[in-house]
Amino acid sequence: MKRLMVIAALAVASVSCVANQGDASVRFLNARALELDDGCSASNDKFISSGGLDLSGGQNYLLALSVETNTFVQPVVIGQETVSGEGLGDVTLTELVYSYQVSGVSLPADEVDRTPIYAVFRPETNPDESYLFVYAFGPKALEQLRAQIGGSDREVTVLATIKARGHMSGGQTVETNEITFPVTVADSGWAGCPADTIATGVCGFPGQDSIPIRCVEGGS
Repeated sequence: MKRLMVIAALAVASVSCVANQGDASVRFLNARALELDDGCSASNDKFISSGGLDLSGGQNYLLALSVETNTFVQPVVIGQETVSGEGLGDVTLTELVYSYQVSGVSLPADEVDRTPIYAVFRPETNPDESYLFVYAFGPKALEQLRAQIGGSDREVTVLATIKARGHMSGGQTVETNEITFPVTVADSGWAGCPADTIATGVCGFPGQDSIPIRCVEGGS
């Protein structure tokens, strides 16, 4: 099975955790480490439990969440023969919903920050083979962080929780478990790198897991 990679948006928390995942039709599991290999990809065997973001790099924080479905292909009877119903049991996610906990910064109220997405997961999706790219902050939270943290020497750790909503192939509404992941946020005032150097940051994203951003020769 090919890994599913979709850019969406996510939130972050103090200890990475997954809540109430047992009976959800589709579940977010652990957050994979990112690796630069012919583009940014998710590690098969390395996982992360927290992160850091230097806002001066102009980026959001990218996460890769392992995804598992708890659905099965539904059989279809055609005449006297029972066959596999391709497409039946699919889960389509259409929205990401955020909540945040942080001290000293005002962020959107619970479930106000939302992002539309489109991601389809087949029945019996294996979390070892499938993941979803999501950003750590919803657009409203990222805007508020830049407004309140940007240009200062403040550093905060945001505890954010995210879940997804969507529907089954038969039309029934579904909701994933909630996942919470921590990101420490600051603004070092980085203003770019001189020629022949590059900015530090995981997967080439300036400021991801690099506070403050530094300029290095040929590395990250």
